[in-house]
Order: sequence, then structure tokens, then C-alpha cells
Amino acid sequence: MATSNVSATSTRSPISIAAGFIGAFIVGSLAVQMVLSQIAIHPVNAEGSRSTAVKPVIPSQASLWSVLGER
Repeated sequence: MATSNVSATSTRSPISIAAGFIGAFIVGSLAVQMVLSQIAIHPVNAEGSRSTAVKPVIPSQASLWSVLGER
């Protein structure tokens, strides 16, 4: 019985390697932007639960339309 050893080598194109690096850079930069935007929305307080930031006010629909009724 004869055995044969076959080895295949695959080489990647320099364009596909460059595209992989560019894709990884884009995904990484988007991840950094997402983390930074979440930190800007929810800042970490050193004092614990006491927050010095102004809390947003979400008015009801009645208060939004009342301004038009005053005119």
C-alpha cells in the first residue's frame, strides 16, 4: 500500500489582508465611538448614587399643546 502526503498551501492576496485590516479598524473605531457616547450620556459619578447632573424633563402631551392654546 502506498501512502501519499498532499500538502496544500494557501496564500492570501495582499488586497484581502489590507481589506481585513481596514475592516477591523472601522469596527474598532465604531466601538470606541459607541463607548464614548454611552459615557457622555451616563457619566460615572465618583460620589456614588448622588447625581449633580440635570435630569431631563419629559412633558406630557397636554403640556405641549397648552402653549398653543395660550396664543
